[in-house]
Amino acid sequence: MLSLSVDRYLHGLDPYAMKVTNLVIHLANGLLIFLLLFRLFTLSRCEKRYAFVVAPATLAGLTTTAWLLAPINLTGVLYVVQRMESLATLFMLVGLLAYTSGRTRLAGGRRGGLRRMWGGLMVGGVLGLLSKESAVMLPVYALLIEWVFFGFGKPGSAARGAVVRLFGTLLVLPGLIGLAWLLPRIFANPELANRPFDVFERLWTEARVLWHYLAWIVVPNPGALSLYHDAFPISRGPLTPWTTLPAAMGLVALAIGAVVLRHRFRLAAFGVLWFFVMHLLVSTVLNLELVYEHRNYLGSMGILLAVFALLLDGRVKELAFVRRFAVVALIVLYGFLTFLRANEWGDPVQQAYIEATRQFDSPRAQYGLGLELTRLAPPESPTFGIAMDTWREAAALPHTTLLPWHGLIYEHARHGLPIDPAWWAGMKEYVSSRPLSAQDRTALYTLIDARANRDIPIPVGPLREVIEAAREANPNNALLMTLHANFLLNIAGDARAAEPLLYEAVARKPKDPAVWRNLITFQLAIGELDRAASSIDRLEAVNRLGQENKAIERFRAELAQRQAIAGGQD
Repeated sequence: MLSLSVDRYLHGLDPYAMKVTNLVIHLANGLLIFLLLFRLFTLSRCEKRYAFVVAPATLAGLTTTAWLLAPINLTGVLYVVQRMESLATLFMLVGLLAYTSGRTRLAGGRRGGLRRMWGGLMVGGVLGLLSKESAVMLPVYALLIEWVFFGFGKPGSAARGAVVRLFGTLLVLPGLIGLAWLLPRIFANPELANRPFDVFERLWTEARVLWHYLAWIVVPNPGALSLYHDAFPISRGPLTPWTTLPAAMGLVALAIGAVVLRHRFRLAAFGVLWFFVMHLLVSTVLNLELVYEHRNYLGSMGILLAVFALLLDGRVKELAFVRRFAVVALIVLYGFLTFLRANEWGDPVQQAYIEATRQFDSPRAQYGLGLELTRLAPPESPTFGIAMDTWREAAALPHTTLLPWHGLIYEHARHGLPIDPAWWAGMKEYVSSRPLSAQDRTALYTLIDARANRDIPIPVGPLREVIEAAREANPNNALLMTLHANFLLNIAGDARAAEPLLYEAVARKPKDPAVWRNLITFQLAIGELDRAASSIDRLEAVNRLGQENKAIERFRAELAQRQAIAGGQD
């Protein structure tokens, strides 16, 4: 957020400047990857036991170039908000370089090695975590480097004891505490909030997802790479679809093979295990969406290393020129495909059209295209009609969301056009039968806000039916309680019915600032000033990192103003 704030201060909201900054970070990451790989390649035990048909520096350069140009890494650069991924990667790589440098010093008996190892993992980890939570995997990457290239030192040596203590403190102990907290909650309730799958279905699905990632890294298909993968079919069991179990067994075989063959194919095995490290976090039991390309931003380096290490293995004497040519050809292919993707991203309408064309079964891609088209054209133009047709088709997709119906209703109400009752019926059926995502709740909130604050004539009756259906299907959802209360208070004008919902919401989610903000707004509006003062204190108690400072300041000013008015009346 700090880096984005600097961009905004210097260049406003120009996305070009933000993407240039992302590109600079990406290039810096490439330099760090080259330095890390070159250091690992030239470690004495690696250099003596293995030979390649190119020099170590060349192998490091080829792998780095391929990683910099890999099409799968484009969303980590040009999708501006994923600076969190690239910046976390930068700090992780700095930490790993410091660890490797310190570990080499420790192995050579030189002073300061242990201090570099601790400093690299702690400083790199903290700065990485301030960019994205995935940096929690930094000690795991360091553990992999330690195991493959240093072997934890000689048995009984002081170096081994120091390394064991380091990982025991920074990895094993926090890991055990985290698992002890997480796993009982998962197995006690495998349902995942706001998701159409549970934790076991997620695990089965990710087994198939990882093979797609591997294919997109090594042999990328422009028709498959996309910002949107929300229509990826869910595995409901090991044989639904039938490819699920073979995919899971294949991943297990790949991991076991890397471990078993690590002495014969050290760099290839290291690369495969490197790929798996991040996916231990993002592709297992956490409540995340199923597929995103940027999750492979750092891991893709490992697969590219594995492929290049096998192709350029010097122990194989045959076809050395052909194998060199294959590596160069892959790099040229990656650069060409990334150039094509970057060109597509150069224009938002072109990008939306291509994404919707390729991902024809993705509700998000279809909604994005409709949104871009409505920004271009008035309602009397053919383009507006195309946008509405796109949303109608998106609403009929099997994995649709509330967004297409929301768009149809909002735009027709905004322009005074007739609203098809079937759209309301579709929304009502959806909220009654499916878990609501954050996007779905936002769609409902936007309709309420349009009616209450923007003078857009959203029909009240059908909107009430949809909200009540959502509440009936999710009676314990605190955010839906506040959304329902918002409707009752600001549209229906029924403060008496809204009040208990707001109080129940804060009782269910007492640490959520949003529910306290809603309650305070209500209390100030109806003149419950003493209760509002108490609620502001509660909001201050859950104010994390000052995020609510402005809201608290605004509430206290309004409270003081109302107290002064009330005092004057007395």
